[in-house]
Amino acid sequence: MRKYRLVADLLLEEITHGKYKNEHRLPIEEDLIKEYNVSRNTLRNAIDVLVDKSLLYRVQGSGIYIRKPIYPDTITINSIRGFKEEFKNKEIRSRLIKLEQLNATQEISQALQCEINTPVYFVNRIRYVDNEPFSIEYSYFNKNIIPYLGTEIAEASIYNYIEHDLNLTIGFADKYIYVEKLSKIDSEYFQLKEEDPSMVTEETVFLSNGKVFNHSKVIHNYKYAKFFALAKNW
Repeated sequence: MRKYRLVADLLLEEITHGKYKNEHRLPIEEDLIKEYNVSRNTLRNAIDVLVDKSLLYRVQGSGIYIRKPIYPDTITINSIRGFKEEFKNKEIRSRLIKLEQLNATQEISQALQCEINTPVYFVNRIRYVDNEPFSIEYSYFNKNIIPYLGTEIAEASIYNYIEHDLNLTIGFADKYIYVEKLSKIDSEYFQLKEEDPSMVTEETVFLSNGKVFNHSKVIHNYKYAKFFALAKNW
């Protein structure tokens, strides 16, 4: 993982645990550089990560301010950091339904931008937040980029494994969001009725070098899922 992301994670952890609870503004840039022992560019890139996540905002000529969480326990639409980043104060766990290796069909190859018959991992799992079924994931990973996925990894944080163990940098994602009715099997996982509504996100995720490594369809439980996006006046 790149150093600025480690700094962003550390800064977020300290904000979350109340280090600056009596302050609305972060210390000045020079003090933060000394505190985290990083370069100016690394610090600014770390701040950019938290600004993009709507956790900080800049006021020109004044400083960097902490946003108060108006909508807690929401999924930030422009984030690809995963559940554990969004619900730090909740119990997060995954139940693996299926993990298998297969060859990419034409449809899968188009989604992953790879050749037909490229080896891929298919992961189907349910994500729980405080023991409530929150989302169902149907994910494909290009095995040429992610050479190994096992049960233990799939039941934990796949993205954490990719960044920390494989030392790959996740760059950006395309997200397509829509509503559809639940299938019979998905409704049973959610303990809802067949054809109840669900919010769906389809995500194509790229490494920082522009290579697609993951395509997922994520179905969200309408009882619990709430979404948040930062709107900017460009």
